[in-house]
Amino acid sequence: MNIEALLFDLGKVLVDFDFDLGMKRFAARTSLSPEEFKAIILDQTWVRRYEHGEISTTEFHRYLREHGKLEMSILEFHEAWASVFLPGLIVPEELLANLKARYPLILVSNTNEAHVEFVAKNYGVLDYFDHKIFSHEVGSMKPDRKIYDAAIAAAGKPAEALFFTDDREENIESAAKLGIRAHQFHSVLNLVKALRNNGVEIGDFVPA
Repeated sequence: MNIEALLFDLGKVLVDFDFDLGMKRFAARTSLSPEEFKAIILDQTWVRRYEHGEISTTEFHRYLREHGKLEMSILEFHEAWASVFLPGLIVPEELLANLKARYPLILVSNTNEAHVEFVAKNYGVLDYFDHKIFSHEVGSMKPDRKIYDAAIAAAGKPAEALFFTDDREENIESAAKLGIRAHQFHSVLNLVKALRNNGVEIGDFVPA
């Protein structure tokens, strides 16, 4: 079956980030040690609630103020929380533009409302996508099936007609179990090879 739509992860595929950049800002504004605060901010119960859309940014900020002793306003939190992102794109816009001219593009990302807002304002990459499946909006995170079902429904194509790239192995494995042709992202060069191997037309794009 030919590929009829392309699915992309966001972080570490399209946009790069370094969580330690944000941690440095937070560490300067809490009475806890860096290790203690990191355990608070990465507590999976709260992170999953936030990225499932069960709590708002305001509620997550309140949790960090109360349990992480964070002395930051909500505006300062937004700035520190977004400071993890690095400038520029990993996958060049030229490749995305070539693909968009030929296929529907669908974004499938584990993320939260604050990070989506920042990326939308500071990168043009979201404009290339016909559909955006965000974990905090659909209430499901990769590698759980529900978020892939939402992407398949948005594509309007059978799973076998979809190509998906993500940097995390567990997400690739879960997508492949549904019949999606999944590629673990390591570099633009390897992505281009995988696209071509799956019969995806990329136009005249040549990876650097």
